[in-house]
Amino acid sequence: MRDLMMPWGNIRKGLAEFRKLYNFASFNSTMTFSGTMLSFVRQFAFFSVIALGLLSSCVERYYPNDLYLKKDLLVINAHITDEPGPQTIEISRSAHPEQPSFNPELGCYVILLREDGESREFRDNELPGYYTAVLDPDFLQPGILFQVQVVTQDGSEYHSDFDKIRPVPPIDSIYYEVEYMTYNTDEDPVPGIRFYVDFNYDDEAYEYLRWELTETYEFHNPDTEAFIMYNRWTTRPLPEEDNPRICYITSPLPATHSLTTKELDFGSFQQAFDFVPNDEMEQKLLFKYSLLVRQYSIGPEGFYYWEEMGKNRQEQGVIFTKQPALIKSNICNIADENEKVLGFFTMSGVQEARGIAEDIPGPRKPNPYYCLPVDQGPGTSQPTSFPAFFARATYDGATVYEEVRHHCVDCREYKGSTNIKPDYW
Repeated sequence: MRDLMMPWGNIRKGLAEFRKLYNFASFNSTMTFSGTMLSFVRQFAFFSVIALGLLSSCVERYYPNDLYLKKDLLVINAHITDEPGPQTIEISRSAHPEQPSFNPELGCYVILLREDGESREFRDNELPGYYTAVLDPDFLQPGILFQVQVVTQDGSEYHSDFDKIRPVPPIDSIYYEVEYMTYNTDEDPVPGIRFYVDFNYDDEAYEYLRWELTETYEFHNPDTEAFIMYNRWTTRPLPEEDNPRICYITSPLPATHSLTTKELDFGSFQQAFDFVPNDEMEQKLLFKYSLLVRQYSIGPEGFYYWEEMGKNRQEQGVIFTKQPALIKSNICNIADENEKVLGFFTMSGVQEARGIAEDIPGPRKPNPYYCLPVDQGPGTSQPTSFPAFFARATYDGATVYEEVRHHCVDCREYKGSTNIKPDYW
């Protein structure tokens, strides 16, 4: 078993070398390479994937019980904060863990009930499975107990445990430090950054905390002329407005960070977040990078939930570790307590801060292999579907035309991407 294990560093090197080989063949196949050479490259890719699959096939998947494999369990994620304005509750059905998908639960009646009987209804959002209500400060009073209630389309009724808004310490400062991390002993340290927040722990009410992180980074497409092929006979240069070169990509980070202050002495405390590398395969730190930190106060049950969520996420895909746990929900079917429900309900106070990093040591040029060509250019083959997009490139003094995916000429096609510069940039 040990002989079959391949260090991650070697895998990264192998992938990088393959990208170079594939890119070299793709560039030249349009103009000079024979179909034989391109076929060789594709066969190399195919058998490489097969080999990696064989290396990993000796690890048998294990699920702790049949419940983990079940589909169509109700999932209710209701995390309400003390921020006035629109807030959202997500309701869906579970999917098989090996075929993840979001299966929205439609037609639900959803309310947030206060212990004094006052409530707010959450109505269908434009996005299926999301229910939204505008909450006002008078309704969101700290220390008062709240409960979420859901009635599904088939008449089943679900109630959460009661929870309350707890005070949250303000974030005193947010900053980053340049650090170096070694992924493998035979590799040079990779430069990158790690963000930190400081807050003052001076109240026993700040007993349990968690953090949500959202990153935004500036992304540049290659500065090359782009073309669009509408059909087999019509090819035009892609208009500049349809070919933005600079975008800003925003996405939530999956990592979960939580903390209990029970063992801490009063005073200033520093919370560290995940290392962000600046290596040749990344573009996040190439130009400018922003991290939005949201700091929440939670109760002990919520703390346990987020702790287990963090452990499950960290341990997915790791061989020598414990198996994923099914995290107990605080929501149940009032007519059938034995029905398993997934998700959780929390009320939280929240503080947020944003940090921005730029001029980080490391590569100063975009990774040339991030956007590989789909196939040969229009002079030698026809795409299987239209419209098709092509980029002009130069290799060893020769001009080539390569079919690329739409996001390679329009960076707005990336998830969470826009070409409108954020106000904080």
